[in-house]
Amino acid sequence: MSQIVLNAQKREDTGKKAAKMLRREGKVPCVYYANNEKSVTLTVDEKELHHFLSLSSGLIDVSIDKKKPKKCILRQIQFDPVKNNPIHLDIMGVKLEEKLNVSVPVRLSGEPVGVKEEGGTLMHSMHEVEISCLPLDIPEFIEVDVSELKVGDSIHIKDLITEKIEVLNDPEVMVANVAIVRASVPEVSEEVAVEGEEGVEGEDGAEEAGETEQTEEESE
Repeated sequence: MSQIVLNAQKREDTGKKAAKMLRREGKVPCVYYANNEKSVTLTVDEKELHHFLSLSSGLIDVSIDKKKPKKCILRQIQFDPVKNNPIHLDIMGVKLEEKLNVSVPVRLSGEPVGVKEEGGTLMHSMHEVEISCLPLDIPEFIEVDVSELKVGDSIHIKDLITEKIEVLNDPEVMVANVAIVRASVPEVSEEVAVEGEEGVEGEDGAEEAGETEQTEEESE
């Protein structure tokens, strides 16, 4: 668990205009909230936040106006859809003795037998799971070993190996599987099919007409 502290400062101005001004100054608007505490609007330095996010995950320490750090989690991070830089944070204060629900990523490890030897493709369908645990037990991620999977095999939520945490998702939801992915065959449209049938009928009609003319000539 990282001991790096994220420094934040209280801010008075709120609203879209104030937030835009802060971002121009290299600051990221934030909101801090916790049970039985009044929410506080904050700012953090964008460069410091980038560095912090590259080193920390799960439970974090946040110091507001250089006071004693609080144990928190980053509840939500909003990113700019074009520049992909953080534009807003929701920081939630936690109590170490109280369980909380958080989302953690799922990482796959190993190369499946079904991929190496059977020509299958690994399908990763569940990239994040919801868990319940004490703050100090929040994992950075849940690792899933897929090396033994053959074509047709799959791993579900109920198969995850976890300690000190409870996974809240439906146990039957698939996390990963190995399957044979076949190339799709383009469907022939009804219009094309009808045109083709009409063409055949036309040829048959022509042949029948030719035979009729020939019979008439012979009879003459």
